Amino acid sequence: MNIPKLQIQSTPGRIGLTTNKPQQTIRQPKAEQSIRQPGADMSIEQRPGKLTIDQTNAWHNLDLKNVLVRSKELVGIAEQKWREGLARVSREGDEMMRIENGGNPIAAQAKRNAGFDFTFEPGGRPVYELVDLNYQPGGADISINRREPEIDARVRKPEHTYNPGNVDVRMEQMPDLKIDWKV
Repeated sequence: MNIPKLQIQSTPGRIGLTTNKPQQTIRQPKAEQSIRQPGADMSIEQRPGKLTIDQTNAWHNLDLKNVLVRSKELVGIAEQKWREGLARVSREGDEMMRIENGGNPIAAQAKRNAGFDFTFEPGGRPVYELVDLNYQPGGADISINRREPEIDARVRKPEHTYNPGNVDVRMEQMPDLKIDWKV
């Protein structure tokens, strides 16, 4: 007996793909920026200093004195001379009181009191140390007003281009199936 045989022959299908890649570019332009720094406002106010020169002692050293100073000195000298005179008169009175002790107190007192004894001392020359200098510096008022910088920045957007890719699909070989009976 002859049994028929089934014979199957298949051809696989083949797909062909062609791919075009996508293209993308991104470009970032630099930002535009400007910075300006205005100068600060500053004002300085200088008050003048005070200089005092006192040359009174230098003038006194030259014996050039004003009336008040001269009067005070003369009053002091007069008081001293008055005390010295009072002491002298008292001493001479005591000598006369003791005349019995011998000697000649009246002649001795006359001889002592007969002449003038005085000294005159003219002033010297004024020297640097006798002049009083005093300086008080004046203060300074400094005012500063700070000014902020002026910043101008313009952002530039990125430049973006995109070309999408594509895929072409095609059948390079069609599938086939053949079935036969063979006896």
